[in-house]
Amino acid sequence: MTTTMDWTRCLASFPLATGDLLATRELRRRTDTKFVVSPDAALSWLGGLNNDYAVLLAGDTRLASYRTLYFDTPDLEFFHAHRRGRRVRQKVRVRHYPDRRLSMLEIKTRRSDLESVKISCEHPYGESTLSAEERAFLDRHLGCGQGLCRQVWTNFRRLTLLGIHSNERVTIDLDLVVERGHLRETFPEVAIIEIKQRPFNRDSVAMSTLRAAHGRAESMSKYCAAMAVLLPGLRVNRLLPDLRVLQRGVS
Repeated sequence: MTTTMDWTRCLASFPLATGDLLATRELRRRTDTKFVVSPDAALSWLGGLNNDYAVLLAGDTRLASYRTLYFDTPDLEFFHAHRRGRRVRQKVRVRHYPDRRLSMLEIKTRRSDLESVKISCEHPYGESTLSAEERAFLDRHLGCGQGLCRQVWTNFRRLTLLGIHSNERVTIDLDLVVERGHLRETFPEVAIIEIKQRPFNRDSVAMSTLRAAHGRAESMSKYCAAMAVLLPGLRVNRLLPDLRVLQRGVS
């Protein structure tokens, strides 16, 4: 079983990402490819990347905390678009970054399997309600800002790597916890790897080494998984394979 010390020791072998490198790796428009593996497998894979990727600090730490609140319409329009595999689908979230005492309101739109776009604006740190100005911002981009409701929270730890020679961001999410009211579920036996690129490059170091380690791309959405687990009456047939991976872990 991996520990925080294991991750810290491994990440210490990576160069630190510079401000200049970060500025060229924003990737607001990109392709996203996700893999769900065991934490042990993720740590082993990570150890082979330190010549090609730099680690991004969050404040003073290499392993950042994320706390995210997702919004949806009363009839769960965004959730059902994901569940049905619609070509264009969206997520609205307020993401809190405790290590930097920063919060952002974000809209993420997946336009196809090959393109995701994210737009955002700064949000008052730690607040979980949307202001009139923020709802107007959502109205301009989505047309439904006034009716959005709070749905679920996700919490996890994330490490972020930036490609030194490739236009990539690589993230590994650990210790996922989902919450809705008094309901809470934890998923300590999985690591969610996401490779964000523009353009898509299946032969990048991160992608090719994952394939060599028999990593399989998944359509995992933390929001959809949280909703499916915490609202058991929802129709989730299409999500069941991903849910089984989360709940049973990865061998």
